Amino acid sequence: MQLAVYYVMTGPGVSLDHLKDEDTHNIRFVRDGFSWWALLFPLLWTLYNRMWLAFLGYLVAVIALVFLANVFGSTTGVFLTVLATLFFAMEAGFLKSWSLHRKKWRTIGFVNASNLDEAEIRFFDRVSRNKREARPPQGPVAPQTSGTDVVGLTLKR
Repeated sequence: MQLAVYYVMTGPGVSLDHLKDEDTHNIRFVRDGFSWWALLFPLLWTLYNRMWLAFLGYLVAVIALVFLANVFGSTTGVFLTVLATLFFAMEAGFLKSWSLHRKKWRTIGFVNASNLDEAEIRFFDRVSRNKREARPPQGPVAPQTSGTDVVGLTLKR
């Protein structure tokens, strides 16, 4: 089973230190790497993911490639279009994270996992473990009898 890298991104105002249940809806896991949907339907994929600048950029690139196809021949234009679409599909995860960064989201970590469910489990397990370790000890605190590191009874003056 192949592991993928997921960007863990939070929306504006979300803090992992004071994470509430409603804040979990503002945490996104963006898979880095190749996207079949972005390869097969690049314009629809950008619209579905609300990536308006990526949509416009891809549209301009396609228009430029059609122009180049008219100038250099259709075989060259098809070859360049296929290469551009492959590059777009390989960088789909980065483009999605870039679009979220433009909307003031921030990357708070990375998770290696085989699918989205496993990435969420690993991330939230790590967050809860860090919170448990950072918590001060519970229960009564033993009284201090001396300011020195002496074992046994000591007299204070």
